[in-house]
Amino acid sequence: MINCCGYKNVENTQYYCEKLTLDCDIKENIIVFYTSRGIIKIELFAESHPVTVANFISKVKSNVYVNKNFYKIINYSNNKLIHNGINKFNDFGQMNIRDVENFASIPLEIKLNNEELIYETSIINPLEIGKLLHKFEKGSISMVKINESRSSSTEFFFSLNNLPEFDGRYSIFGRVISGSELLDQIDKNDLIKKIVFN
Repeated sequence: MINCCGYKNVENTQYYCEKLTLDCDIKENIIVFYTSRGIIKIELFAESHPVTVANFISKVKSNVYVNKNFYKIINYSNNKLIHNGINKFNDFGQMNIRDVENFASIPLEIKLNNEELIYETSIINPLEIGKLLHKFEKGSISMVKINESRSSSTEFFFSLNNLPEFDGRYSIFGRVISGSELLDQIDKNDLIKKIVFN
């Protein structure tokens, strides 16, 4: 069992877990995405991002992502981002009333190598960016930001390459450990059929 409160900033972690009514005693750290392209296995960073992972697990258990399309594919010159989740502003076609009621934001959660958890603050100082525990690489999974201090509670994206310009600005809460080649194939017609715990 991974306890949410084994870090500096314990009070903030406990506060957000209680405020968002999340179970931050996280027992699951491997999940499997069954997609229309195949199976993708993800390692969740429960120890370093307890609030973000607990929130994501709660959405998985509520079947929020079942039969949801990868609704946005962004192709940069050196990267591809694959979005999924519930976007209450642009994606009403995939939503039902319960989804709307459960939509909320969560705090941006950043973990540094010195065991400090930082909430609701982006890291932009180059010296601090060097101390980040997790940086964007192929297969990183992160929550979408809705403003400078908050993340969406449902929308997430995969990165297919290193993305240093995003480091310190998003909550990277996991990484692909199997099936990363499928990320190159996913397009807007593909969907997540289900997500299960390994």
